[in-house]
Amino acid sequence: MEASEAFLYLAVLTSIILGLAIQQVLLGYRDLILTRSKTRLYGPVLVWSVIVLLIVAQNWWESFGLAGRNDWNFFAFGMILLQATIIYMIAAVTFPRSEAAESIDLRDHYYREKRAIYGLAVAYVVSSPLRALIVDGTILPPIDLGFHALFLIAFALLGWVDRPIVHRLLVPAILLAFVGYIALMTPVLIGG
Repeated sequence: MEASEAFLYLAVLTSIILGLAIQQVLLGYRDLILTRSKTRLYGPVLVWSVIVLLIVAQNWWESFGLAGRNDWNFFAFGMILLQATIIYMIAAVTFPRSEAAESIDLRDHYYREKRAIYGLAVAYVVSSPLRALIVDGTILPPIDLGFHALFLIAFALLGWVDRPIVHRLLVPAILLAFVGYIALMTPVLIGG
């Protein structure tokens, strides 16, 4: 099997999982629209949902760098699959499950599920350097590790602290930091 064929074969399952993660967020938006007269919005949830979509897009884009690999093994593929699964789980707990007849209180849901949301986010951050080590046999560059440390601290803090002001300030700051991370660390693969 050629390298590009192996990548396509292995990418199918992770693409499905990442697609389902996007679906979870979009279903959350749909539920907010359908229950808009009975919905209590909460900024950190809405900002977090954008972060989740960016994580999906960045992970998917980064996977293009794997297209030329021809030395796949189960552990490397398992690591990529684990990351996709963690992303899906983050997306799945971002919004509450709802029926159109129910009201939605994003604030209550957020504080009830914040340990799950940010525990999964911590797991994702930890999985990234492990992925580099297992899949690529490399250690992330210092600036990349610095961003990972920043996100790890922020997610742990958000999972632990209950004060709303911390969440209202830190979640948008994470969005800005993640956009900066993408701009600095994600390779531009167009044309080559």
